[in-house]
Amino acid sequence: MSTETGPWLLRLGAPPEPGAPAPDAPALAPPAPPPAPGGPARGALPPDTLGLALAGGGIRSATFCLGVIQALARAGWLRHVDFLSTVSGGGYTGGFLGRFFDLSGKRDGVTGAIPTAAGGAGQERVARDLVDSRSEPITWLRRHSNYLSPTGHGEFATNLAAFWRNLTSVYVVLAALLLAAFGVLNAIAYWYPEGPAAAAIGEVVAAVTPVTGAFQYRTPWAVLAELVVWLAVLPLGLAYWLVSQDLPETFLAPVLVAAALVAGAALVGGMSPLGLVVLAAAVLWSLAVWNAVRRDEGHNDPFNPTRLALARNVLTGWLTWWLGAALGLAAFAALDGLGRWLAWRMLQGGLTVPNVTEWFASVGGAVFGLVAALRAGLRFLVGESPRGASALAFSRPLLVGGLVVLLGAVPPLVGLAFVSHAAYALGDSYTQGLLFTGLVLAVSLLLGLRACVAFINRSSPMGIYASRLGRAFLGAVNPARRVHPDGPNVTHVVTGDDVPLAQYAPEAAGGPLHLINCAVNESIDVASQRGQRDRQAENLALGPAGVSVARGWHALWVPGGEGRALAPLADPREDKPHPFLAADGRPAPVEGLSLQQAMAISGAAVGPGMGRRTNRARALLLTLVNFRLGYWWDSGLNAAERANVARARGVLRLWRRLLRAFSTLFQSQALLLAELTGRFAGPWERYWNLSDGGHFENTGAYELLRRRVPFVILCDAGEDPQRYGADLARLVRVARVDLGAEVADVSPAAAAAAGAPDPIVHHLGALADLLASPARAHAALLLVRYPEAPAPAGDPWLGRTHTWVLYLKATVTGDEPADVLSYAVTHPDFPNEPTLDQMFDEPQWESYRALGAHIGGNLFR
Repeated sequence: MSTETGPWLLRLGAPPEPGAPAPDAPALAPPAPPPAPGGPARGALPPDTLGLALAGGGIRSATFCLGVIQALARAGWLRHVDFLSTVSGGGYTGGFLGRFFDLSGKRDGVTGAIPTAAGGAGQERVARDLVDSRSEPITWLRRHSNYLSPTGHGEFATNLAAFWRNLTSVYVVLAALLLAAFGVLNAIAYWYPEGPAAAAIGEVVAAVTPVTGAFQYRTPWAVLAELVVWLAVLPLGLAYWLVSQDLPETFLAPVLVAAALVAGAALVGGMSPLGLVVLAAAVLWSLAVWNAVRRDEGHNDPFNPTRLALARNVLTGWLTWWLGAALGLAAFAALDGLGRWLAWRMLQGGLTVPNVTEWFASVGGAVFGLVAALRAGLRFLVGESPRGASALAFSRPLLVGGLVVLLGAVPPLVGLAFVSHAAYALGDSYTQGLLFTGLVLAVSLLLGLRACVAFINRSSPMGIYASRLGRAFLGAVNPARRVHPDGPNVTHVVTGDDVPLAQYAPEAAGGPLHLINCAVNESIDVASQRGQRDRQAENLALGPAGVSVARGWHALWVPGGEGRALAPLADPREDKPHPFLAADGRPAPVEGLSLQQAMAISGAAVGPGMGRRTNRARALLLTLVNFRLGYWWDSGLNAAERANVARARGVLRLWRRLLRAFSTLFQSQALLLAELTGRFAGPWERYWNLSDGGHFENTGAYELLRRRVPFVILCDAGEDPQRYGADLARLVRVARVDLGAEVADVSPAAAAAAGAPDPIVHHLGALADLLASPARAHAALLLVRYPEAPAPAGDPWLGRTHTWVLYLKATVTGDEPADVLSYAVTHPDFPNEPTLDQMFDEPQWESYRALGAHIGGNLFR
């Protein structure tokens, strides 16, 4: 069934048109005729193109997929695989296979020999070692499957040392920046200028900040917060009602007169000019919003309802921004006040170890008591009804987030404020404080240079993760390890364990074209600065020809650019955004990556950016403990250098400029702060936060369906103990939303009618059979139908109407080998053991590999 006629999957006929007889009836069309003598249209895929998707799931998925690939090689199907699309753990094995092919077509780094590629020699060489369970590559993988800790407990000290070094370094970078911020404001607070000008400024500030003026010490944070309230928050709230709802650029007279009367009464009766200040500021904000609407709306009809609605909308947006600024400044004022109190206690001789311990204990008790009281109060308000339980479930993340902030962020910030006040000795050592502030500011500026951005990536666990992935999976096929004195030592780095993506070409030696799927985290909308609540990530596929982002953004590697320049497939004359389209038309000078880096990024499952699972509390916690398995990739273009990108307006434009100025001066710290707050701008800033491709879609089949590959084998070993089929459901959903495609289950009878051989049909089931407990089948046939596309002259790929998907799922039905069944009996979670378990022993590794080989052996005949 896979002889000279090719795999049976490639001989399936075209499906019936919608509305034709039921699929169970033998009415499926016969196999498609061979292509015309002239071949397929230029740029189109051949009609027998086969894609292999290896899903995510850590070492569990990697080992299962290895067994499937061995079955493909044994049946002679591997040579027919044209595309290899991998995610996360599937990418471990995908990288191993791709590198195996890649080396098969290159000069041997040990002997210097050039392998022959004639007649499929490279394919035969790879297949021969894959099917031999005692071959050097397979033996290496079996021995070093516990790649995160390759020498067992002996690596614990190394891991601990690296963790401590990286965590301390991150804290030093953040601490220097925050100390500089506290120090600069303390320099203002402890500065007592003399002269009439200084006295006049002091009187004006005191007049418009009566609340903070009532305190003995006026922290600059509190003064700024009060100024924002009087000059922005209250005036913007009043301006919304001052602006006429019916007439353009007109004040509502009754509201204006009433506000003037209240301001006059406050001036006469209370001797306070604040009322007039608020009213004057409200008038100025109203004039500003009218000017903004005239500038941004674009038409000259002052009575247009859109213009009137836009004015009110802009005022509300400004109010939201300034209110957030006031609350943030007030929070820092409280933290600064606590830090100053600690410094005062120290200078008074009262800051002893017992006192500090007692203070922190009381604060901790108060925090936990407050959380318990809030939860008890909420339960009392909502009761025990189902609706109340739902409200409690909704509030739990908020309570946890508040607790993380109180325990994870407040103590360090108070401590930094204390250090800054102590450096100034509460104003008694002003020169000493200035010198200290200048020092930490200089250190922050140096660490913020773009040249230091690499530190942000190297200080995360990503470096160790990538290196060990390379040694375990790419080292398995590295010929240099056979002759190097330390080659057998998996903890030793040997040349050839990695390769730049620009030099990685498995397709050149008869292997598949490898697409490595990652996720670009996008938790905020760049134009509005609002948080995203849906996907919070887009797919990014790295391939030998170029890069694809989301559904329709593509860019090609510039020839001779060594993987460091991308030319967008976009027409600059079209008013459409593109992540790689520069305003000046030049290629984007992107950061080059290596194969092991791409594998690690594709498998960066846990970190501040986690796609739709991103939230601020988790981001804060994971950044504080430096568990940042993501990667900041330099896309080569600053936000202002991109063409046709929506720009922020009004106060948001000012905010964007401030952020851009801050990022220019403190680029490294800006990236760390983005991780702390979980704010990622997707592919529209210079640095993209990349993480596990499963944060977008975990099966790896999305890119194959987007290309409308005619035939796909999908290997799914994702963790699914409840048999929900969540990863497949996610693929079905994004295929429908993004591609307009519908994925349907094909019954075994319909598969037989389409041309599947009877021995194969016996091993196929419906999706319900795969998701049953216990499972009744290992595989199902799926049919993907695409919407009608325009004539294929522009993009021949869009001319295809359907894709056949052979879906393999890691299940146990009772027909497996004896050792696999024995392992399943003694390990009830098999084959869905937790993805957190990344250190397999030999029985565990062999059970997953044998399961994949068994399933593939029944289907690839």
